This record gives sequence, C-alpha cells and structure tokens, in this order.
Amino acid sequence: MKSVLQLSLFLAQGLLVLGTTTPGGPPKCNADNCYRALFPCPSPSAVSVASAFCKTITASGTTATNYPTRATNACGNTPDRYISACKCGPTCSYTTTTATATATACPSATPSNGGLIYGDFECPSPSPPWTVQVLDPSFSLSTTTTNFFTGARALLASLTGPSTCSGVCVNARIISPLLPITPNTDYKLTLATFFPNNTDGSITSTGFIGIQINGRAGLTIDSNDDLPREKWRFRQSPWRSLTGETTAEIRIEWIGPPSLLDTVTFAPVSAYSGTTPPPLGILPGGEFESGLGSWTQQVPDPGATAGVVSLPLPGQVNPDYRFGSKAWRVVSPLKPNPANQEFLVSARLISPTVTVVPGRKYLISFSTYFDAFGIGFVGLMVNNQPIYTRDPGDQGQGGINWWGLNTVYWVAPENVSTAQLKFEAVMAEKGTMGVDAVVMVEVNPTVTAF
Repeated sequence: MKSVLQLSLFLAQGLLVLGTTTPGGPPKCNADNCYRALFPCPSPSAVSVASAFCKTITASGTTATNYPTRATNACGNTPDRYISACKCGPTCSYTTTTATATATACPSATPSNGGLIYGDFECPSPSPPWTVQVLDPSFSLSTTTTNFFTGARALLASLTGPSTCSGVCVNARIISPLLPITPNTDYKLTLATFFPNNTDGSITSTGFIGIQINGRAGLTIDSNDDLPREKWRFRQSPWRSLTGETTAEIRIEWIGPPSLLDTVTFAPVSAYSGTTPPPLGILPGGEFESGLGSWTQQVPDPGATAGVVSLPLPGQVNPDYRFGSKAWRVVSPLKPNPANQEFLVSARLISPTVTVVPGRKYLISFSTYFDAFGIGFVGLMVNNQPIYTRDPGDQGQGGINWWGLNTVYWVAPENVSTAQLKFEAVMAEKGTMGVDAVVMVEVNPTVTAF
C-alpha cells in the first residue's frame, strides 16, 4: 500500500494551465510557488478548500484570517500574493456533474443518523449528494446492479478506451458536500472496494483509490494489496477533526485500474456507541466509547483483568490506527493457570442480541491487538458456534503491538432470527489482548471470503 506521504506528494503535483490576462480582466497568474501551493491541480483540495478561502479574502485582506496551511510556507501570512492567486482561481480541467435525484428516490443516500453521509450508490446515476469529476475522458463513473456489496447497486469506475493519462494521474473523483462536524473529534470513514481482473483472467494494471478529508491525505487502497482480486474488501479508516474545523469534505479519487466502490459511511466514532442503531450495520456499541454499554464481559480467570480502557495502549505501534479513544482490553500479568480458566479462556466479550434474517449473509469486521507472539488467540463465536480465530502471527494482523483489521462472513441459518457475538481471549502466556471497532452489516449474498 502506498504511504500517506507518497499520496500527498503525488496529489501536490500536476500540470497547470495558466490563466491569461484580458483588458480590464484579472491579472495573469504566474506559476510561482504560492499559486501551486494554493491550487495544486489536480489535488482534491484545489477547488473547494481554496475556493472557499478565496471567498473570504477582500482587496484589503482585512477578512483573510484562514490562510490554508498548505500554502503559508509559499505565500506567507500577508494578503497580496493570495489575492493575486485567487483572482486567477483554479485552472484544473475536468468534467463535473452533480446528481440531482432526491432523497425520496434514493433513501439510502442521506440517512438521518447523526449528520453522516452514506454513499450506497443506490441511484441509477452516482448517488446524491456526491459531485462527480472525470479528469480522464477515457474513464467513466456509473452505477451497476451486477456486482455490489450492500443494497442493490455499487459505483463502477471503468475505462472506456485507452487512458489519456501520462504516467500517474487522477482519472476521476467524487466529492461529498460539506458535512457539519465537531472540532477535535474522532470520526471514521468506512467503505468497500473491489478490483476486477481482465476478461481473460489476467491482472489489470496497477493503481489505487485515494481518500482525502479536508485536503488531508488518508487511506489509500492499492490494487496490488488486494491479491487475489475479484473480492470485496471492507475498510475502516480513522480521522480526527482539527481545532476550528466545523465542516468536512470527503474526496475519493481513482488513480489507475477499474474498480467498484460501495457502502461509504462517514460518522463520529461516538455514534457507534451506546444502545442506538449505529451509522452502519446492526450492532450497537462496537466502539466502546461509552464503556461496555449494552455489551457484557466475563472474566473466568481471577488472575486476569478485563474492561474498556483508554487508547493508545502502552507500546502501541500505530496509535493513529484506532477508532476513537477506547477499546476492550484483557491483561494477564502472569502465565495463566489453566485450572483457573474455562477451556483456556481468560475473558469474554459478549455483544447484545441483534435481529437477523434467516439465510442472509453478514459481514463482521473488528480490530484485534496483541503485545506478544505465542500469547494465544482471540476467538469469535456467533450464537455460541466458533467461526474464526486470530493470533499475532496471522497474516494481516501486523504482528505485536499493532491493531489489525479482521473481516469475517456469517450466514444466518434457517429458522435463526437473532445473533449474539462472543469474543474470547484464549491466553497461553502473560500479555495483553484487545478488541475494538466491531461492525456487523448485511451484505450481498454473492460476497465471498478472502
């Protein structure tokens, strides 16, 4: 997967088509460092963030107090150079369309839960309220009913002919409206992606899908990280608002191969806590931001302790890869005595019971943490039936002191209309285990395991 730094450097590059002067018109915009920093075509922040700033600046500069952070090194903190760049404005060339279907026609586009945006792309055209920009004429964005993750449609990004891009470039993007947010607050973006092979079964050209929120590069999804292809992958990406940020804009960009996108959700982590339905899925309280909430725990080993604690955990390698400020943790300070455990289980985390539909398929996504190899494993049971285990040596976990994402699929048996999850810390040595970011959502029956 490409690093955030690589994505940031790439998005800050691009070819500028410079503005020209006309008698009595705005001055010509020189391609200096200030202009490039303010309008880094084809960066996702070029149009909305810079243009919003330009609306606040006057000829005297008296109202310009929100100089974009990315531009201050090049432009400084005085208004003159900003005014010149703003008069030219962005010069990126692309095709823009805005979906006009109403929430009544596409009820899943904007649910009422907590001011979030939910991109399930259930409309015949890219679902409102997204704006679509196609920078490569050989690229197209449309919805499809032949392959989807949830609902009945997904967004399909495809090539209709030889790409006009030279080297690495942005083919297309979708842009959310400005979403109301709270400063200094934890949010998370979730989405599902799918990279197809060529019709002859060969692997398509490489590339990635990039995410930016308020111009800050975040999650990148590399097609080479999704081998084998032809499978839907569910992603969770944390994001924290800065001081003074009251709106958020999400930009999703395609750089390279065809792919599908579905089930995009952006919401505060706190919305996933408590006993109310979460922004995504059917399982409340899976972020543990309000403690255990409607979840319960059992600690059969008196030598172990368990409960919801603050993050990051001591020694945690990736403190930014967390969803909020709390997680469920189990600690055994000594090598457990099997006589004090129940089938080697030191502690259990038990979900509330949720309603399911017999015969339907469900995704269960969660993060796990271990601070030592050989410590044991976390087991997942549904309705007391074991379905999955994860230990620190498993591929995808990331090793010790690392939060790793897990994806499990479960089909509700016939005549089964409720489900209860049970996470068990099966500990063989002293150490720490953790569980966080639990999501359960109904998915397309044709979605297959990795």
